[in-house]
Amino acid sequence: MNDSSDPSIQPHERYRVAMVEIKQRLRAIDRVLGAKKPRTLTADLDNEFMWLQVRKIVELVAFGGVMADEGRYATLRAEAKDNPNYRRDWKVGQILRRLAEITPHYLPRPLGDMLLLKDGTKHFEAGKEKEALERFVEIYEVAGEFLHAPNPFDEEGVERRRLLIEQSRVRLETEVKYLKDVLWIHVKIGLAFEPGKDDVRLPANPETAWIVLLGPADDDEVRMALANAMPE
Repeated sequence: MNDSSDPSIQPHERYRVAMVEIKQRLRAIDRVLGAKKPRTLTADLDNEFMWLQVRKIVELVAFGGVMADEGRYATLRAEAKDNPNYRRDWKVGQILRRLAEITPHYLPRPLGDMLLLKDGTKHFEAGKEKEALERFVEIYEVAGEFLHAPNPFDEEGVERRRLLIEQSRVRLETEVKYLKDVLWIHVKIGLAFEPGKDDVRLPANPETAWIVLLGPADDDEVRMALANAMPE
């Protein structure tokens, strides 16, 4: 996978690198889903592999939210008494909920068809799917349940695990479709922010809009257009 940790990389380019990785992981899932027989050893191991990719995709979405509003997020985190360094954040639920405190655009916003208006400007219709904080957190948590062996001494836990495995493939297909519908064509909006002057929790006008098109599923190309976001 690509390394986007270089501090000299511009935020939008770092975001594009994350989207390339998301696309690669979605393609890995599709290859397993499309196989006539297990690509690992068993169908259950295939499912575990795919849920791992799903979990990492949600993590990349969360970190992408920080990329678009890094200064605002860093200022919020600096207020914490314990562990104020945002560079050490890794819990997706916490990251997304913190982002929700400082921007209404904490998740990518899915886009539909692009229309060319009479004045020559381009306009994207809203996507058919809707980004939702609790849906992303739920997907992440469900994916995590497949990454741990159940305690064999917990009979109820073992039974829950059995039911989870039985429903795994259907649930997986549902959540992967949702992630694709949100992410395949989307806009990531960042808010205006001046460190030391602006209050991170007060409303602010959109400043950046990164329009992302993942494009053909069988390559690693991700197209981005940088636009000036219009105030709402």
